[in-house]
Amino acid sequence: MEAKCSDFIMKIWGAGTLLSIMIAMAVSDKSSKYAKLGTTIELHCPPERSNLTVWRVNFNNGTRCHLSFKRENNTVARNCSMNMDWASKPEEDSAVQIKSFKMYSEGIYRCFIATAKGMLNHEYEISLSVSPQVSLTHANGTAVCKAAVGKPAAGISWTPPGDSQIATETFPNGTKTVISTYNMRNVNEEKLKCVISHPTEGKPLILTLLDRNEKKENSTMIILYSCLTGLLGILGFALAIYFWRFCISSKRKIPATTTIETVSGQTIQENDVEPYATFVQVENVIYDKGCNFPSVYPAKCFRNGFP
Repeated sequence: MEAKCSDFIMKIWGAGTLLSIMIAMAVSDKSSKYAKLGTTIELHCPPERSNLTVWRVNFNNGTRCHLSFKRENNTVARNCSMNMDWASKPEEDSAVQIKSFKMYSEGIYRCFIATAKGMLNHEYEISLSVSPQVSLTHANGTAVCKAAVGKPAAGISWTPPGDSQIATETFPNGTKTVISTYNMRNVNEEKLKCVISHPTEGKPLILTLLDRNEKKENSTMIILYSCLTGLLGILGFALAIYFWRFCISSKRKIPATTTIETVSGQTIQENDVEPYATFVQVENVIYDKGCNFPSVYPAKCFRNGFP
């Protein structure tokens, strides 16, 4: 009786130990990843040939889904949306692909595979990442480096190290703004650098006050060139209108010259109207002038051959 009890206890202990080992193996492999909004990411299971592959997802909004493949009869079971699907053929690769990552895609993604070595697992914690808006300003001996509305929170450091303070503000959508204030006492502003690190960037961002001054100068030059271009455009448009109106008015002018033939024709036409009357008028003028000289015409002046 005692032997049977001891065997039963050993079996329970062995099953519990095996289960603990499997659980330990299943949850031992974890990693975190960040995905940009709208991008596509791939998640991979351990590189082992498996008879059964199961993906289970616990989303941060409280919903769940699963996607599985059974090699024995090549069957696929799923209740996940098509936004999550196999990266290729499940019999060739157990990796999955998440298309157009959204905020509701955040969560815990677990891959379980049944192999000859036992049950293996890999867990991913996927979070949406948002690139922060960075800036560097200074006034009254203080420099302020800001990484606004980023997810996760950005890291800020200074070169050279000095007296600085960091404040973080969290927003309802999960984004965070980090502000670092640096005391520039006894520090040359030309050598001061703000270093910003964030998962969305391949390497740290380095901001300097010299870059800020150069950006101001470039902005001023762009504004001046834009104003000059606008004035030249207005002047060119005005000149085009002036020349257009000048050409139109030139075409509408009536020729001021008159041909000789026209003048001759008008003269002949006028002379043909009353030739005799014209002759009489000329003759009368001559006689009127002659009557003014009595020495020449002592007797009477005759008009039209009559006294």
